[in-house]
Amino acid sequence: MPIDVDFTLALNERTGKLFLGKDVISALGPRVSSVRYGRIKHMPSNGFLRRVAGRITHEETKARVFRPALVGPLPKIRDRNPVLHLDPLSVVRHRLAPQDIVLCHDIGPVTHPAQFAPGVKELYVHAFALIERTGPHMVFVSRTSQDEFHAHYGTAFASSTVIYNPTRSGIGTGAERRPAGLRAPFLLTVGNIGDRKNQLRCVEAFARAGLAGQGWQYVLTGGPEPGFEAVAALAARTQGVVMPGYVDDEQLRWLYRNASGFVLMSLLEGFGMPVVEAASHGLMCLVSQGGILREIGGPAVMDADPLDPDAIARGMRQIAGMSEAERADRLARTRQHIRNFEPGPIMQQWRDLVDGIELRHG
Repeated sequence: MPIDVDFTLALNERTGKLFLGKDVISALGPRVSSVRYGRIKHMPSNGFLRRVAGRITHEETKARVFRPALVGPLPKIRDRNPVLHLDPLSVVRHRLAPQDIVLCHDIGPVTHPAQFAPGVKELYVHAFALIERTGPHMVFVSRTSQDEFHAHYGTAFASSTVIYNPTRSGIGTGAERRPAGLRAPFLLTVGNIGDRKNQLRCVEAFARAGLAGQGWQYVLTGGPEPGFEAVAALAARTQGVVMPGYVDDEQLRWLYRNASGFVLMSLLEGFGMPVVEAASHGLMCLVSQGGILREIGGPAVMDADPLDPDAIARGMRQIAGMSEAERADRLARTRQHIRNFEPGPIMQQWRDLVDGIELRHG
């Protein structure tokens, strides 16, 4: 029994969710009967058409939640095969069924609505209510996300599975290019810049750490999120802080290969793949206490209270002054842990999951 895939997020998404979706679809191969992008079953041929399709789809999603009478004559989607939803929000446009599969990174829009744009919470509250009522197969990218979901929505689901995100193939190999204005030594943060990723406190912590006076830089790379302006303003007046903006893979490889440490003090994270990528490049990582980043980073990463700039500053100084022996010990244990994210075994988990669902529902 084949499955269909709702990959609507590919119309707009450019984060790790996009790469994961492509990898999963490729790994499932002939098991996938069709891939849906909103109400169409082919990816629009250029960026303009993708944006138009994405806007139309988003407007339908909002209408189904906030103004259902507007879309009453438009039937919900129900494909003949079980459907793999690569984001919970797509279930709003479908007639969800127990044999369907929903991939959930986190329930952050429900638990931390202030970190998202207005109205996002209501969209996901609606989506999760449909999921709770229907009880499909659930897949989570971490035990942390799985536990939090079930604490809110119970356990009455067809199945519940944790499948980690794989490391991106090719991120560690290939050409590299140095972004302008950078020099070693430097600490690195990768990810969209704004309130949710907490770079404002990290920039303050870097200033308190006094590392700029010792020749260090702190590099923040990524696109803007809500809160970006405040981070950019503080970075502009903080010695040693550099913001090269969004970087391509060649520049990202240079950053990972030349950084002296990695910092991710996110207040909310769906997975935290940059931690895995940094660790695989031999970087000592400083992450937020508790939650998913400790799970993903493993027992040997350093952590700090993300709400305490002084604690973050201590962690930064510890990375800068760490002995070679301690660094080697921590990185050896971290490399052992990140084998959990090797693409081959993870993609096999996806194939096994779909094959098992086919046996149960075929």
